[in-house]
Amino acid sequence: MNMMGPQAPSDCGAVAAAAEALGIGEYDFFRLAFRRWSGREPQGKALEGIFVAYMFHQRVPPCVRHLGREVLKLKGSGALDPAAFGLAAFERRQPLPRLGRFSWRLAAGAMVVLFLMSLDVSYMRDRSIPLGCPGATGSMFFDRLGAFFKGGPERACPEFAYPGTEDAREP
Repeated sequence: MNMMGPQAPSDCGAVAAAAEALGIGEYDFFRLAFRRWSGREPQGKALEGIFVAYMFHQRVPPCVRHLGREVLKLKGSGALDPAAFGLAAFERRQPLPRLGRFSWRLAAGAMVVLFLMSLDVSYMRDRSIPLGCPGATGSMFFDRLGAFFKGGPERACPEFAYPGTEDAREP
C-alpha cells in the first residue's frame, strides 16, 4: 500500500510474490528477468534506473511482468523448480525468523525485572541518580536478590559519606 499516491498495480504484488517464491530479492529478480528476456546480463546503471522506477513509481517492465506471471503460474500448478531458472549466480535470501513463544516470554520477563528494579530505587536527598552501596554491584535490587539466593543476610550499606555531601566536608 502506498500512502503517498495511488495504490500500486497488481503487477508490483506479483513481482514481490514471484521473487519470494524463487527465494531471491526483487533486484535479483529484475536481473534474472532481463537475462532471460534478452539473453545477456544487464548493465548496472541501466538496471538501477529501471529498479528505481519500479520502487518509486511502480513501473514494471514487460520482461519482469512476463517472468513474474510465469513463476506464479508454475507455483500455482505446483511445478515450480527454482533451480530451473538458473539461480546459481544469485544470492539466496533467507527468511527472517519468526518470534516464538520463548521470545515473547523472555521480553515479558525482562519487563517484570525492570519493573521490580524500579520499585527498589531510592535517591539521596541531594542526588539525582540512585547510588548503590560502595563496593557492591551498584544496584540495591541485585544486591538484595543475590543475598536472597545465597541465603545470607541482606547487605546493608555501611555508613559512608558520599563525595560532595556535607558529611564529607566535615573533618
